[in-house]
Amino acid sequence: MSKVAINKITFYLFMVIAFTLQTGCSEIVSDDETKFYALSPADVATASGDSKLKLGIGPVKISRMISRPQLVVRTEQHQINVLEQHQWGGSLKEEVAQIIIDNLSANLGTEQVEHFPWKKAFKPDYQVRVRIERMDGIPGGEVALKARWWLRKGNAPTDQLAEFSTYRVKTKDKSYPAYVAALSKTLEQLSTEIAKSIK
Repeated sequence: MSKVAINKITFYLFMVIAFTLQTGCSEIVSDDETKFYALSPADVATASGDSKLKLGIGPVKISRMISRPQLVVRTEQHQINVLEQHQWGGSLKEEVAQIIIDNLSANLGTEQVEHFPWKKAFKPDYQVRVRIERMDGIPGGEVALKARWWLRKGNAPTDQLAEFSTYRVKTKDKSYPAYVAALSKTLEQLSTEIAKSIK
């Protein structure tokens, strides 16, 4: 075999190896990319009627343990993991507040729902304050939401209701989209309970 032929074979082998390594590295980088998630409002039909009901939602507060950009999951009862490669697309507190607003708006058939702080001209018929104390779980297992919430009517000096609610939902599979979907379901359940107390 001539030296030229050997050089050609060597060159092609080098190109094949280089391409293989490049492809492999690309796949590794892709696997390491940060993925972002968003909660979703309930997929329900808006209540019939043109309600004049005015709702003020907030302040909405979230435990510092989960109020962070990363998803938080439990591995055991007393152990959590903060997932750097799986993060919320925005502020979790703002997202939770918006989901509650969307759910209550659909459930009660009103578009007059404002997030705290609202303008002085807005006079809500009811104000709902929420504090999320737990919102996490195990992918492929169960997620839990524990929330304290208060309902005040109009300009009343005291709260009409003060509740502590717990909701549990099983995830459909071990994926993180399924995990986030289950968390969304717990917020749907919370919103439904609040709506029932207003109706």
